[in-house]
Amino acid sequence: MADPSDDELLREYREGDAGAFTTLFDRYSGPVYNFARYSLSEADGAEEVMQEAFMKVAQTAGNYEARGHFRTWLMRIVRNLCVDRIRAAGRRDPVVQVEDFAGLGAQSREKTPAEKAEEAERMHSLRRLLLKLPDGQREAIALYAFEQMTYRDIADVLDVPINTVKTLIRRARLQLVQVFE
Repeated sequence: MADPSDDELLREYREGDAGAFTTLFDRYSGPVYNFARYSLSEADGAEEVMQEAFMKVAQTAGNYEARGHFRTWLMRIVRNLCVDRIRAAGRRDPVVQVEDFAGLGAQSREKTPAEKAEEAERMHSLRRLLLKLPDGQREAIALYAFEQMTYRDIADVLDVPINTVKTLIRRARLQLVQVFE
């Protein structure tokens, strides 16, 4: 049997099934936390945003229109919470350490020690460059590359036109490709 969709789970939660909410949390807590880390300065802040985001989902579940865009709706909540925290703290640029992104990178077949060392160096360079990208580019490329969101969904999350998303991602890619030349 196929896993229930996000919309089905949210409907079940609204009907009183707490387990459905737990499933949504399990499905999205990692991506929510990772996205918050791109915007905030400390792990505790990302953890708090994750908790706040899911509380907001629980509180506003009745307002969600089931159209298959739960992830976009959730990430929009996360982004808004992050922006609010950044504004409240009176800072604009994230203060993140390269080590904070240690978990990034796709897992694949077993690599040789030389391949692992080369990949580790490339990922370290990539993480450093990600931290230097302007906010919009960093958010857009994170949602696109790490969360596999579509341009349309990213535009909805960032509240910008789709062409702006394309431009942000193109500019981010141009800067990132410099690391791999």
